Amino acid sequence: MKTKRMNLLFPALIVLSVLVCGPAWAHDLWITMDADQLKNGGQGMAAVFSSHHFPAPVADYMAPERTDKIYFITPDGRQVTAKKAKDGRFEPQNSLTENGTYVAVAIPVNGFATKTTEGYQRGKSKKDVTNAIQCRFSQKFAKAVFSKGNGGGNAFSKPLGHAMEIIPMKDPAALKAGDTLPVKVLLEGKPARTYIYGTYAGFSESANTYAYTTRTDKEGVAQIKMLHNGDWLLLAKMEEGYPDAAVCDLKSWAASLTFAIQ
Repeated sequence: MKTKRMNLLFPALIVLSVLVCGPAWAHDLWITMDADQLKNGGQGMAAVFSSHHFPAPVADYMAPERTDKIYFITPDGRQVTAKKAKDGRFEPQNSLTENGTYVAVAIPVNGFATKTTEGYQRGKSKKDVTNAIQCRFSQKFAKAVFSKGNGGGNAFSKPLGHAMEIIPMKDPAALKAGDTLPVKVLLEGKPARTYIYGTYAGFSESANTYAYTTRTDKEGVAQIKMLHNGDWLLLAKMEEGYPDAAVCDLKSWAASLTFAIQ
């Protein structure tokens, strides 16, 4: 009898493990910086994507109405407001004049999204709609680390207080192909045991395809081998059941980090 109960329980445990630790293949959020524009004396142009492909096509720019906050952080920790450029990208409101390593931050309109028989209802829980199929309370956060000159400062390694966050523990500007980048993942301010998925521009044109997968340790730290130079994307995701099933079904977190390796 006990064996039969264990046989029934084991598949359920597998499903739960995938639910909590595995990636959910919704659109991912990230920022891509125009490195050539920076090298040529520009102020930095940030493109915010919601996509399954890296690099992503222009068609995958995140819709303006889905944007909550976009800003830049200077090497000494000052915050600079972003403004929308004519081509759909974002640029700093004030000039980024100092050499060093900067951070671009993008936060979408997070919260409830419920799938119904009539389609998705954003900003609404199961209690706010009729014919609900599934509800998700999602929180996504994107950071891009970029440099002017040879990099420097410590703004890139400072936690920003996001519900989920990937923090580089070395300045990517100081790394090259073959080096290792240690990163720390925080979930609600605490070290997270989770998987990190990484890829670089040119690795694959297929959706949801990554060059590197690893898992953080009990301190939330993982080591990412820089397999190639160029633009990199790191993603971390977690989800669990929503505390009140009458309100929503799932609660999810996602964080991304983009940077360039010389």
